Amino acid sequence: MRVLHIIRHAQGFHNVSKDYRNPDYKDAQLTPFGINQCKQLSKRLKEEEIQVDCIICSPMRRAMQTAYYSFEHHFFNNDQHNDNNNNNNKNENNKIDLPPFPIVACENWRETVNYICDVRLTKQELMKDFPFVDFTKVEHNHDPIWKYYEDLHGSHDVYQMGRESKDDQALQKRGREAWRTIADRPSYERSFAVVSHSAFFMHMFTRPELNIVSYEDDDVKELMS
Repeated sequence: MRVLHIIRHAQGFHNVSKDYRNPDYKDAQLTPFGINQCKQLSKRLKEEEIQVDCIICSPMRRAMQTAYYSFEHHFFNNDQHNDNNNNNNKNENNKIDLPPFPIVACENWRETVNYICDVRLTKQELMKDFPFVDFTKVEHNHDPIWKYYEDLHGSHDVYQMGRESKDDQALQKRGREAWRTIADRPSYERSFAVVSHSAFFMHMFTRPELNIVSYEDDDVKELMS
């Protein structure tokens, strides 16, 4: 049996402004409040001795920041943690220790691609800012999902309605492939944290017509709804 800890990314700047179409929020990052949310989770995970064998993470910055700050107690010893507790500059990541488990960026676990805040940076840029993340599952340097819908509907200046959220076939395919990423992990990895996004979780867990997940009983269904 595998255990999954489902984590929605912490508060991003786009969540506060609600201006999802603003180019300033391309691949939106966490707010200071969002970072503090993660630090509180890190404290709780450490106190409760929650262990994971692998983190599967959306390749969006807000998700990888959430993974980092929520599990930062694995990146530093206590002295280092105290020294770096107020350091939010991700350019300093090359000075941290690698955690004792892989953090794997996975395109299929990213947010539904609708607005400019959902466009990810290039793989090259992300690898520089998040050197502790394994990007081998991210095949393309530039964002392939945004390009697909941009070719279909036009740029964000031309078309400002929902994109992927209206494409049930694509959501179903991506949702199933997201689970395949976990199923294909080595058998010795039994406990996972999955860091993703609210809209993608909504489509995955609360839309039975997509047939992405099934529930053992009504109690589990209610918990995930």
